[in-house]
Amino acid sequence: MDNPKNKLKQTYRKIKNLEIQGATAVAKNSVIALKNYGLNIKINNLLKWKEEIKSASKYLSSARPTEPMAQNGLKFVLETIKKEKPQNVIQAKNYLKKAANDFLILIEDISLNIIALGKTEIKNNENILTHCHSYLVEQILIQAKKAGKNFKVFNTETRPLFQGHITAKKLLKAKIPVTMVTDSSAAFLISSYSGKSLTMNKIILGADAILSDGSVINKIGSFGIGSSAKEENVPLYIAAPLLKFYPKSWIKIEKRSAKEIWAKAPKKLKIINFAFDKIPASYIKGIICEIGIIKPEQAQKYAKKLYPFI
Repeated sequence: MDNPKNKLKQTYRKIKNLEIQGATAVAKNSVIALKNYGLNIKINNLLKWKEEIKSASKYLSSARPTEPMAQNGLKFVLETIKKEKPQNVIQAKNYLKKAANDFLILIEDISLNIIALGKTEIKNNENILTHCHSYLVEQILIQAKKAGKNFKVFNTETRPLFQGHITAKKLLKAKIPVTMVTDSSAAFLISSYSGKSLTMNKIILGADAILSDGSVINKIGSFGIGSSAKEENVPLYIAAPLLKFYPKSWIKIEKRSAKEIWAKAPKKLKIINFAFDKIPASYIKGIICEIGIIKPEQAQKYAKKLYPFI
């Protein structure tokens, strides 16, 4: 059997290097990694086992600091174990396994709810813009197409790692017409100056985090899209579960390697590679979440009601 610590580090590296990408995938893999680690470490002392699990959770959370869904999933598992008050390591491992599996089921259930709700917002003959790759947005659009709706999608390439290519391939496979634009074109595309045939009827984005003031953290470039949407009165929706709630009005914005932008850049050139940015709540028409379409300012109330462990 592989060393449990090595398996944990392997998941950490895959998340850090974006081999595992997307908030939902990061959350699922983080919880699974913690479960597998806790079940396989050879520690018989309950206190030491709990300390090791807590340390592993902190380690996994640090891989992508702007991913509260993963952090909340790990917190859910730890809080459940604490609440159950195991008397020995065997009991603790059983609680760990059940809590992890319960969280994974929860993710699946709420995803299905959001997709079912989101597809009803797609209307015939609409032009819809999206950015980066969101599993929920992708599935909302695919399920709307399967329901017989005809619409066009415009999406960004999403530099520097081109996650927009994933979105385009998935939607084209579902026979949805897709037009790709460069990231720097997106704000102009939304504007009325881009042409009548390119008028966007709505914008649907995913989210990596929903903050306490109703603002949203998403892939870099989302702020510009939101600004243009606000200026042009184009409704902007966020498709995301409240499990992504982060109970502060700001979260650490990850900066990634400059080599993602320019592998062999001149030595004296400084490069800032923000992974995410922030969409103010005032730019957002609604958040499509597990309980319905809510106003951004309602996110904190409902998140705390649904998930008191956050």
